[in-house]
Amino acid sequence: MSSEPHNKPQNEPQTASPVERCACHLDELLDTAPCGFLAFTDDGTITLTNATLLELLQCGLDEVKGQRLEALLPTASRIFYQTHFFPLLKLQGKVEEIYLPVRSRTGESLPMLVNATRHQRQGEVLNECVLIPIQQRSEYEEALLQARRDAEAAMQAQIQANATLEQTRAALEQKQTELEALNARLEDLVQQRTAQLEQALEFEALLKRITDRVRDSLDEAQILQTAVQELGAGLALVGCNAGLYNAAQTQVTIDYEYHQDGAVQCCRVEDLTIESATMYAAIAQGNSGPFCCYLPECPRYGAGHWAILARPIYDDQGILGDLWLFRPAEQTFSEAEDRLVQQVANHCAIALRQSHLYQAAQLQLHELEELNRLKDDLLNTVSHEMRSPMSNILMAIQLLEVHLEPLGVFADEAGIVKRYFRVLQDESQREIRLINNLLEMARIEAGTDPLNISMIPLQFFIPYIAEPYVERARNQQQQLEIQIEESLPSFSSDLSYLERILGELLNNACKYTPAGEYITLSVQSTSDGLRICVRNTGVEIPAAECDRIFEKFHRIPDHDVWHQGGTGLGLALVKKLVERLGATIRVDSRDGATSFIVEFSY
Repeated sequence: MSSEPHNKPQNEPQTASPVERCACHLDELLDTAPCGFLAFTDDGTITLTNATLLELLQCGLDEVKGQRLEALLPTASRIFYQTHFFPLLKLQGKVEEIYLPVRSRTGESLPMLVNATRHQRQGEVLNECVLIPIQQRSEYEEALLQARRDAEAAMQAQIQANATLEQTRAALEQKQTELEALNARLEDLVQQRTAQLEQALEFEALLKRITDRVRDSLDEAQILQTAVQELGAGLALVGCNAGLYNAAQTQVTIDYEYHQDGAVQCCRVEDLTIESATMYAAIAQGNSGPFCCYLPECPRYGAGHWAILARPIYDDQGILGDLWLFRPAEQTFSEAEDRLVQQVANHCAIALRQSHLYQAAQLQLHELEELNRLKDDLLNTVSHEMRSPMSNILMAIQLLEVHLEPLGVFADEAGIVKRYFRVLQDESQREIRLINNLLEMARIEAGTDPLNISMIPLQFFIPYIAEPYVERARNQQQQLEIQIEESLPSFSSDLSYLERILGELLNNACKYTPAGEYITLSVQSTSDGLRICVRNTGVEIPAAECDRIFEKFHRIPDHDVWHQGGTGLGLALVKKLVERLGATIRVDSRDGATSFIVEFSY
């Protein structure tokens, strides 16, 4: 056995040309490739091979080169080569992954996977094959035996086929005729199916247009108009209309109607007559569908012989109305059109129910707004009526104190008279503050109180406003700290409004901050304005209440653990004042601290 290269010597002379050296290098690569390689002519003569294949075959170069390819193939492979492999190679110019066992020098069958191509080089056609050995020998031996059996069966079948060729030829002509008829039928079926698919796509697009337009509409008339107009034009109807039933289902109101010659807006009411009672009963029960009707006067369209498709508009709460579609009786309606109208009716029912809910909500909102206005009017009236009496009561208390003081009535600080008198003073002041807050809230909401804008020196104004609360915090064992950014820019606003805002926020902080905790009033500039923050520790507002604390008369349940009392107007008034100044206020409550942040924009 020889493992020398198929054409070239092992060593090239040093004087070889670059082309010769390149060819030598390619030959070396071919010989060292992990797969076999051979080339043969169309008559099967092997012209080229590599060392790997020679080693697999256990042959020398002179034993393979110049031999016929069939000599390397077992019987089954030789048959397969002649009947399948080589004809397919000539026809396609290449074959890939073909199972073709070869025979070694010792007669052993070597299973191979073969990839082959045809090339024409220098006027000569060469067939080049790459042979990859298959390692799973047992499986491929079985496959080889099966291939042999298949080949023998094929040969036997060929013999039988030759015997029946004449008979088959006659039958073939008959089958050809049947095939042509079958092709014609299949063509008709394909055209029908194509038409059905096109119609389904058109119906899907029509349903999407209707759905998109009615889904977000809250206008009953627009919902019905969209459905009727789109169905009438999309299905090429003679007529189409939509009606809404009354609560007792004794009358139907036709809100919109479509005619082939043009859509018509209408609003007519029809009674459910004896002639139409059966049809409407079927619609109400959801059992309607396509039917024909011949009446001197059709209850929904007029005299004539019509093909009618009627579908109810209903949901789980009951029937709302119906859709009626009309065509000449000879045209009828298909199942696909019936399904489309059902889907349109379902979407209309959802949209109409949303419209009813929206209208009910709007009515409730209007009623609530009216009640709120009446409540505000009542509070304003009561506040005006109570302000003068309360002012007189407070003045009388002050005069009474002036007259009783010299008589020594209040000499005993722990006495019952002094205590009752102090309660009378405190409650009177509280009522006056409540009345003043209500009146001020009414003025702000009415917009009748003009703003008095002026320049405010915040470095002096903020400590002045906070001074009373510093002493108050000290008495309550709290610590109030003021932080003012240096070099604050000029700031203009309404002095009285700003004073009231800061006073309410500091008062609120002092009321609800536990002893030993901190209150911070900070002022700093931002990129587009000014930020004022009042922060107190030791107290936290629930997240669900953060948006409601600015509502009038709202107090957080079970939050006044120190029983400070209040009316729930302070923060509502602060929000109104802040908005009147064109600013914003928000609350940030977390990690055991609460901050009220007011932001002004320049």
